[in-house]
Amino acid sequence: MNKSVLLIMGGALLVAIVVALLVQAKLGPSKPADAGPSSQILVANKQLPTGTMLSADDVRWQDWPESGVFTGMIQKKDYPEGKQPEVFNTPLRRTIENGEPITTQALIADVKGGNSFLAASISPGMRAVSIPVTLETSAGGFVQPGDHVDIIVAYSGQLPADAQNGVADAVISRFASQTILSDVKVLAVDQAYKTDTAAADSGQGKNSVKNVTLEVSREGAETVALGKQIGDLSLALRRIGDIDTPETIKTPITTDATTLEVLRKLNSMVIQKKSNATVRIYGGTGVQNVPVRSLPSASGQ
Repeated sequence: MNKSVLLIMGGALLVAIVVALLVQAKLGPSKPADAGPSSQILVANKQLPTGTMLSADDVRWQDWPESGVFTGMIQKKDYPEGKQPEVFNTPLRRTIENGEPITTQALIADVKGGNSFLAASISPGMRAVSIPVTLETSAGGFVQPGDHVDIIVAYSGQLPADAQNGVADAVISRFASQTILSDVKVLAVDQAYKTDTAAADSGQGKNSVKNVTLEVSREGAETVALGKQIGDLSLALRRIGDIDTPETIKTPITTDATTLEVLRKLNSMVIQKKSNATVRIYGGTGVQNVPVRSLPSASGQ
């Protein structure tokens, strides 16, 4: 073979190798650059739906380039060993995906009881209703968020006079009261309704009406709305940890006639008076009125 041909072929092969190396260097993966310093931030362990109360089990610390850290991210360096982020037990304003950073913008951080925080704090399937109260109708103002109460309605029974006086065992003369809801959780108390010692001593503010917000079922919300129309509502503060039983739920009828001995006596006297009837007897040309007393009832009335 001609020497010139060999030189040309060798040169062409050399050029092909050089071109291949250049193409590989151009298109191949580049050498990773130095990412720079990083910081650990709080991210979601799983998808967290709107309204979730954030807990330690829902999040983890993850390395994040400091160049990509923005305002609102929660960084581990801000919390010394043993200190928990204050964002725990705070509801989420929106859904956060798995691996997404937890930011203060995604949290409802109005811990003072704002509207959004309250709506996110309601248990599933429950409703929040408010009732007006005074110091006298809220256990002296000691009802606070997190407490449990019974709701009592006091009302005037619209019983006709004939029905009041004509029944042997009258149970109501005019007034009655009843527990309409039991073991109800207090969600919020009007912030201006904190007991102030100076105001209490001077007697100021005792008659001002404030609001207590309660967590009830949908049927309970209807009961409270109806109770407001029937009469005056009061809150009875329950002992911490007190649980209703079938025996304690059953309460006797509470009315003025069953509570006051005087009214019971008066009702008995009126009934006895009305039970004394007169029979008119016609005999020949004369008429005679004969009083007739009814037999006593089994209860002695």
